[in-house]
Amino acid sequence: MDIHPDRLGKIAILAAISSREEEDIFKEHIAKNTKVKLGFTMVSGPRSDVTRTFVKSIVGCALQSGLIHHHHNEIHAVIHAGLECLKGLSSDVAAESSLKVKVAIATDGRWIVVAAYGESAFHPETNHERVGFGVMHI
Repeated sequence: MDIHPDRLGKIAILAAISSREEEDIFKEHIAKNTKVKLGFTMVSGPRSDVTRTFVKSIVGCALQSGLIHHHHNEIHAVIHAGLECLKGLSSDVAAESSLKVKVAIATDGRWIVVAAYGESAFHPETNHERVGFGVMHI
């Protein structure tokens, strides 16, 4: 089965679930075949720490990766997409559960998408997958 990354949200989700080995290949494929730009970061720690630092981390990633510039409307879009993504990641998670997520940020210059995939656990025996997703127009 082939999955074609033909929409911005799908590209961000596939990027977030990619392994480190797949990441470079995927990024190269997207750069060669689309006008989409991608950035990646990892966020981990107790849920309270992740909740506090998530938006700062993704704004920093978006700026450092050249996905956005220091313009208020672009930063505003990343913040809102990030908050939407964070809701999906952290809802129904015990306060001090640990989270470890890979975050992919994708933009076509008009829209920005933040997708995150990883694990949460309150106890080592309770690890399970989590996903978050947020979209905002620039």
